[in-house]
Amino acid sequence: MLSFDSVEEVCESKRMTLVVHPAIRRAVRGYEESLYIGLRCFLKGETDGVFFLPLPDGGYVRLVFSQRRSAGGHPILRVDPLASEGLQRIKVAVNGGN
Repeated sequence: MLSFDSVEEVCESKRMTLVVHPAIRRAVRGYEESLYIGLRCFLKGETDGVFFLPLPDGGYVRLVFSQRRSAGGHPILRVDPLASEGLQRIKVAVNGGN
């Protein structure tokens, strides 16, 4: 089973910084392999960069990968909820909203 470190290594190999909210990082536990595959496909241009993150309540939140540059010009890869309420749903699912 892959760990989140493997996901970060993909970004490091591309000289990118992975930016993920801590609640999303916790919610991804158990789905690292799917995230890893989605990330690799996105970086190769083989997918639109949408990842469906299952939640313990049976629902899911769509996450989206996006490539950007930091203020200093360094490449970053962000993983964000597609919908505005997505992060709150993830927070509630992983730790009761705190």
